[in-house]
Amino acid sequence: MKFVALNGSPKGSKSTTFYCYQYIKKYFPNYNYREYHIARKIKKIEKNQELFNEIIREIASADGIIWLFPVYLLHVPAQLIRFIELLFKEKEKIRLAEKYATSFSTSFNFYDHIAHQYIQAISEDLGMNYIKGYSATMNDLFSKEERKRFRLFAKLFFTNCEEQFLPEKVTIPIKKNNFQYSPEKIESVPKRFNYRIILVTDTKESDHSLEQMIQVFSQIIPNELEIININNLSIKGGCLGCLKCTADNICFYTDDIMATYQEKIIPADSVIYAFSIKNRSFSSRMKMFIDRSFFNGHRPVFKGQQNAYLISGPISQTTTLRESLEGSQDVGKVHLVGIVSDGSQDSNLITKKLRSLAHNIIWGLGHNKFTRHQTFRGKGGHKIFQDLIQSYQTILRQDYLYYKKNNLFDKPKNFFGPSSLILNPLMRIDRFRKWFLAKAGDHIENRFKEILEKTE
Repeated sequence: MKFVALNGSPKGSKSTTFYCYQYIKKYFPNYNYREYHIARKIKKIEKNQELFNEIIREIASADGIIWLFPVYLLHVPAQLIRFIELLFKEKEKIRLAEKYATSFSTSFNFYDHIAHQYIQAISEDLGMNYIKGYSATMNDLFSKEERKRFRLFAKLFFTNCEEQFLPEKVTIPIKKNNFQYSPEKIESVPKRFNYRIILVTDTKESDHSLEQMIQVFSQIIPNELEIININNLSIKGGCLGCLKCTADNICFYTDDIMATYQEKIIPADSVIYAFSIKNRSFSSRMKMFIDRSFFNGHRPVFKGQQNAYLISGPISQTTTLRESLEGSQDVGKVHLVGIVSDGSQDSNLITKKLRSLAHNIIWGLGHNKFTRHQTFRGKGGHKIFQDLIQSYQTILRQDYLYYKKNNLFDKPKNFFGPSSLILNPLMRIDRFRKWFLAKAGDHIENRFKEILEKTE
């Protein structure tokens, strides 16, 4: 059997992900393998039609596809998304139906599930049978037990391919429509406030619906809106995961990205991202812009912003994208004011939602930059980040100094403090434990009553 590995790591053959793939090749030598470093060579693939056609032919002749990638900011890297864009342009010419696919990633398990769900959806959109992927940590290959687990995963995938077992497909095909948002004439409201509100978009002339949403939003928000179209920025390439920025928070690229973030995005009171859904996700251009923000490290530099999304496309049918958007804001301690899309296919309703969004952004800014309490997304992400930064403080120097200065290493403390030295042995006594739990309930109730009686 023949398998083609599509390496979505910008590091190419030197990536941790690719070394794990080579380990599989070593232990399963009876198959034919072909691999392409599509992320590393994405610019060459874009320009060289012959090379792209070669990759397509190899994929079409394979029995199975193995997607390889690291996880970049809750998703796959922008370079891999770009290849998928190219692939979908040739979708009708490629026979991938009933082929098998799986995915393998390396990361620190922060939102790795989103990246795998995205690849599963893409694989199933292409008609392939997707076998649930494998998410490893960066150091798994150094563990004997994890290597054993990894070999078993590979064996499971190859067995499914050989026996042609059919997995349950979980992705519902996208219902396409040609709706165009066409609002009635909107009068621009007075710009009574003086907040710094930025709108970042990758819109093009063909994005009529999104263009209209941006125009209406700019008219109905009572604040000046600065629009940044990233298509007009100089962006020399996507994040390479080189970690050169970790020493001083400076990206090695010399283009418009750092200045845009440092002078526009980070100081903003509110940032609205406006984009059209492409193949269940951002465009590769927008993802490139997002990935390149990594020069800020894991620091919550957008904390307190009142952010939102204007989206053209079926956001209700792309749950992984919504989860990615909500998760990124939650872990960044940002208030996600809302997401407005044209998915309702009702122009009047969309206009009303845009009005509501504009009002709520200004309201949040006027009320001490209101931010909801973090959910599991934010809390869990912080736990992963603090452990990562603590463990790799030599490399992630700026992250470590920031976390230490701002007391973000929040190790759990014993709720009962020194009293636990007495309580712990007493709690082993049935009679005391029953008495204590009964009294504890009364104590907690009394504390709540005290709060309710106060006037603030």
